[in-house]
Amino acid sequence: MPDYNFSEPQRQSGVGLVLIFATSLYHIGRNLWVVVFYFAFKEVDQRMLFFAGAALMLVLLLSLGYSILYFLNFKFHLDEKNQEFVLQKGVFSSDVINIPFEKIQQVNFRRNILQRIIGVYSVVVETAGSQDKEVEIKALSEEKANLLAEKLMARAEEERTETSAEVEEDPEKIPATTAKAVPQWEHKVQLWTLVKLGLTSNYLRGVGIIVAFYFTLREQFMFNDELAAQLQEPQVYFSQGKYLFIIFLLLVGMLLTVGETVVKYFGLHLQKYKDTLQVEMGLRNNTKVNLKASRIQLLQVLTNPIQKKMDLFQVKISLASSENDLEKNQVKIAGLPPKVVQQVKDYFYQFEIRENFRVKPSKYLLIRRISRGLIPLVILSVFLFFYAQLVMLSWVVGIASAYVVLLCIYNFYYFRRLQLGISEEFLIRYSGVWVQKEEYLEVFRLQAVSVSQPLWYKKRGLVNLTFHSAGGDVDFPMVKMEEVQPILNCLIYKIEVTEKAWM
Repeated sequence: MPDYNFSEPQRQSGVGLVLIFATSLYHIGRNLWVVVFYFAFKEVDQRMLFFAGAALMLVLLLSLGYSILYFLNFKFHLDEKNQEFVLQKGVFSSDVINIPFEKIQQVNFRRNILQRIIGVYSVVVETAGSQDKEVEIKALSEEKANLLAEKLMARAEEERTETSAEVEEDPEKIPATTAKAVPQWEHKVQLWTLVKLGLTSNYLRGVGIIVAFYFTLREQFMFNDELAAQLQEPQVYFSQGKYLFIIFLLLVGMLLTVGETVVKYFGLHLQKYKDTLQVEMGLRNNTKVNLKASRIQLLQVLTNPIQKKMDLFQVKISLASSENDLEKNQVKIAGLPPKVVQQVKDYFYQFEIRENFRVKPSKYLLIRRISRGLIPLVILSVFLFFYAQLVMLSWVVGIASAYVVLLCIYNFYYFRRLQLGISEEFLIRYSGVWVQKEEYLEVFRLQAVSVSQPLWYKKRGLVNLTFHSAGGDVDFPMVKMEEVQPILNCLIYKIEVTEKAWM
């Protein structure tokens, strides 16, 4: 690997000029699509075509000139004296961004289709405590991108080690070249696994879209006079072919959901190195993320009964972030077998998770959820009292009975599944009826614990708990205060006295 001197100002790769020019053309085309549409469908004379062509050439030349100036003015380097990463860009005005090493939280790689074709990577530097969460360098070679990422993360770790003073600086803890290192273990998700994952997830949404599409088409055929006139017997047509048509639409819906899953997780590859877990995935937009255990705030493991039978699990990782939209700062890894899920947990949490006991919600939670679910039936009963002649009472009674049975069954399993595991080092929340979820939160990463008690809870001594972390909150409703008071006292004490760095 070439030894790049990042102490001196560096430019992007030369082929990056193609990317900048293509991006500029894309923005111009998106803003001038009305003009293109006008010339495509409007008859114009030769004089107008000449001026339009001249204007187009001028725009292309100006765009090329702008791209060249942007490429030449885009520079970055490591300022060792001030302990900063410096990025300078701009054409008409110069914009200089200074990022202290200690503010750097993550360095990720991204690639779209064009970047794959020209062989460059986009390096994204994520920061904490700044208004702009990301700083992006869009065109670096693989070797240069890897080396820059290593140096940035090495400087960031050194700064945090010096400020925390928990451990002595150890240069051996930072690998010299992650790209060349041999991973301790790795796992690739095969295409067939993604197909199975797509077939067993998001199907309700896909089926709903297709069913709505079907009824829209059916209404169009049945009630549009012009189309109905073209069909000799539309009623007979639908009575004979509707089942095949529905099956066809359902198959199209499944293909759409499978395609979405494959595009999102294509080439999913996990590689565990000495002090980082590298995750790469994506077909249209390829993303490579290096996850350090120190940044993992909240870990979720999700599955459903069908995927569980197939040994398919999803791991959702919430990272420390200063931004308000925490959903954007999550890494989702799908299609993992139980063994790999355990390996991921062993890396993030380097000791065995042993629960001491579990807390369960009050039975009043079940009663409240069922009572709220019955509200639509009460409204329906009021409506039927005045308009009973408009509906068949037997149908309404049958549908209402089925609704009540399903409501009770669903909330019973919801209530039985909802539990809070407590250990010396962890909080584990179990929840979900169909999509079953386990959330792991280390106690030393807690930032605060909120206790809320609505007026109608006081008589029964019930409270709602919220555990706050930098990666999101974990809620647990309707527990007895006398049961959880010792737990809260212990957690608050640990929050106050812990000396571990939560990030």
